[in-house]
Amino acid sequence: MKNKKILKLVTEIKENEIIKDINLFYTKNKKICKFFIYIFSLAILYLFLFSYAKDLETRSTFPGSFIKFEDKFSSSISWIDFEEINLYKKNWQVLNGLYIWTGTWKTVYYFHGNWWPNPYFYNDVKYIYDLGYNVMMYDYPGYWKSDWTPYKENIDNSSQDFYDYLKKEKSIESSDLIIWWYSVWTAVATDFASKNEFDKLILISPFSSRYDMSRSMFWVALQKFLFIKDSYITKDLVKDFKNDVLIIHWNQDNIVPFEQGKKVYNNYLWNKNFIELDWFSHNWVIYEYWFALQEIFKSHISWNNLGFENNYLLLTKEKKEEFENQNKQKIEDENKKIFLKSLYLKSDDSLQTFVTSNISFNDKTYIPKNLVNIRWDYVYDSKWWTQLLRKEAKESLDLLSKAFYEKFSKKLVIVSAYRSYDYQVWIKSRGCPDNLCAKAWFSEHQTWLAFDIFEASSNNEWKNSKTLMSYYKWLYENAHFYGFHNTYQKWLKIDGYEIEPWHWRYVWVELATYLYENNLTFAEFYRELNK
Repeated sequence: MKNKKILKLVTEIKENEIIKDINLFYTKNKKICKFFIYIFSLAILYLFLFSYAKDLETRSTFPGSFIKFEDKFSSSISWIDFEEINLYKKNWQVLNGLYIWTGTWKTVYYFHGNWWPNPYFYNDVKYIYDLGYNVMMYDYPGYWKSDWTPYKENIDNSSQDFYDYLKKEKSIESSDLIIWWYSVWTAVATDFASKNEFDKLILISPFSSRYDMSRSMFWVALQKFLFIKDSYITKDLVKDFKNDVLIIHWNQDNIVPFEQGKKVYNNYLWNKNFIELDWFSHNWVIYEYWFALQEIFKSHISWNNLGFENNYLLLTKEKKEEFENQNKQKIEDENKKIFLKSLYLKSDDSLQTFVTSNISFNDKTYIPKNLVNIRWDYVYDSKWWTQLLRKEAKESLDLLSKAFYEKFSKKLVIVSAYRSYDYQVWIKSRGCPDNLCAKAWFSEHQTWLAFDIFEASSNNEWKNSKTLMSYYKWLYENAHFYGFHNTYQKWLKIDGYEIEPWHWRYVWVELATYLYENNLTFAEFYRELNK
């Protein structure tokens, strides 16, 4: 027992001596000790970075795959009939994308930005759709509905998978494929394009390589110290491209430096055009330059020469506004042509079939198939729920009558809807003059789209009724939102009949709105169209 106590005491003395020696050594060699501690810490840090280098580079390049996302953007594309695509890989991993078909032969393979998944870029998809092209866009590995991690090999395989899908399932020819890239993903798409055939390229804010991006952020290519090779080297890959390219970049870009976009452009040896944006920022380029760039995109996809001096355009804010004004008018004219071509004014079955005092139906006995009763909480049928309308008109009448009821607390009273050929013959046999009653076979009521409201039967009665006047005024200002048009409002010489504020006709929301906004009656519109 005594020996154990002595041994313990000796041990404590030795430990204290060692500690004193260490403290003495540290005191005398403080700088050297700090240096070694610093080196040791760096070594530990380096080993950590080296072990997770691939994951760290992936996280920094493709952060969107690690961000929890809630879909708040679907409404911006919900009206477009797009097809959701799921490609199933090994171990039941899934890649998610969308495809929109417009009926054209040109397809845009769109690579979106790296911070957010597909829905965040729906406005860009709608923009391309409005240009008139099919669109293919997929979510990168790890983004939103797509599985995996966005390692380079996974991304390359995914890009190839959807490209193969387009060719096989949608019969898209390589010569009709436009590859459209945005921001960091321009490098991904360039890498993909170097291995596949396609027609044209569009690069928005491209970076030149991962090393160059690292240098712009940290002054050095950190990957070199971790023995990671440079990848997505866009500046070198484009040297071998022989496809027309359009590059767009903001000259004050603080995310992907402008110099990198210029480097890619300078290394491109084939037909190329560059647009230097002198206003705005890195994000939302398409949204901000919506009209200014539309004709440029179309021209690039359709032709080779955009007409820029030396293939270079400095797009200032003033120039942007000039382009917008020009393109807005072109777009409005094009949309108007498309709108007018969509109308079928001479077909009995059309929602826009036109009949008047001297233009009749083709078929005297015309009756459409989709007829429904007008019964509804906010409509009163003066003929005991026996009147019918075409389904399209009835559904819109439901909405109109509900809005009317909310305004006036009154139901819309329908006194006369469909009238057959024989019924119109009977009306005329009672002596109703041609300026008030259409001849049989010439009446809008036979469309099953027209109806008369309230108890009014003459223009004088309307003029003398303040209540009815307030009703009609509201209808004039609001009925077009629901597709209805007051056909006869500018007298006999213009419309073929006297003014009938009670007579309303369903013509489709777009046409009703067009007539209202341009202060045209249906007859005036018909004459202008046939000039």
